[in-house]
Amino acid sequence: MPRLKTHCKNSKQRTGKEFEDLHKWMDEGHEYLGQDHRFERHSGAYIKYVKEKWGIEGVIEFLNHIIDDFKDTLRKYSMTCIFCNKETFSEYSICRRCYAEGKRK
Repeated sequence: MPRLKTHCKNSKQRTGKEFEDLHKWMDEGHEYLGQDHRFERHSGAYIKYVKEKWGIEGVIEFLNHIIDDFKDTLRKYSMTCIFCNKETFSEYSICRRCYAEGKRK
């Protein structure tokens, strides 16, 4: 998941505004829910609320925040082990099994 600073920077590039309060609101649950915080405020069910509070540009940034989060997750799952070609996570180049077997490059 991109950090607050990254979300704000992306918003600033798209709209000229950082929408820091929107991004903080969206990710509030991360502290106690971890990745599962996305179940809380990363849903289209919040569009009406977001539009009332931050306007149509806020809705666009709300949706872009969700897209940016899932692009980040996709990137993390797109790696494969350099030894066995098994999928890895979080940009690791070696899967857990190969690491446990002592394979190193």
